[in-house]
Amino acid sequence: MKISINIIYRFFLVLLFSIVQNSYAQNLSDTEGWSSIEVGLNISNKLSFSVSEHLRYRNNISTMSSYFTQLETSYEIFKDFNLGGGVRFIRKNDDVGNIQGLETHFRYQFEINYKHDLKMLTLFYRLRYQHKNELGLLEVEDNIPNEYMRFRVGLGYKFKDSGLGLKLKGELFNQIQKENIENGFNRYRLTFESYKKFKNFGKVSLFYGFQKNFNRIELKQKSILGIKYKYSFDLY
Repeated sequence: MKISINIIYRFFLVLLFSIVQNSYAQNLSDTEGWSSIEVGLNISNKLSFSVSEHLRYRNNISTMSSYFTQLETSYEIFKDFNLGGGVRFIRKNDDVGNIQGLETHFRYQFEINYKHDLKMLTLFYRLRYQHKNELGLLEVEDNIPNEYMRFRVGLGYKFKDSGLGLKLKGELFNQIQKENIENGFNRYRLTFESYKKFKNFGKVSLFYGFQKNFNRIELKQKSILGIKYKYSFDLY
């Protein structure tokens, strides 16, 4: 029995609405807004580069949290198995304490990606190491790097001949080299994403995420509302 695109899409919308309602029912501490614009450059069917600009708001999307530029690259070792890396130049808005203002941070990351296509369904996995610290401060000045190992799994669904797709992702964060109780697994994030590819225009994505901390000093949880736009150029 065939299921129409409208029925499946409505099901995912109802699921998303239920997640949002459940999150607010738990009295989340904050809601953030994330947005980004990305340009990709496909050098070959194996090698690609991208540059993106990101803007994030917090305090129920009323205060600028940070903005940053990110450069990334990815190379396919063999079919559907990719190695990637990236750097991020961050300007973070510190509006707490005696010393406030914009701080400059730098982050780099390495990752392994694998996906498994099952007709219209796709299973994907990612293992990422990331390292971030504030520029201009020494480690003796409490500039202890934030390091994480991140494990993400997801399920994607593509609607045939429509350019429309859905993704459901779950990610677990493992913090390392912290001299307090925050070592180890201490955060998870669930994300629901809907995207649409337009011919000669690019890809637009809308997403909702729920993030919760545990085994940390600050047991902060938040919801994330976001929009992304990407356009890629093929050179082969």
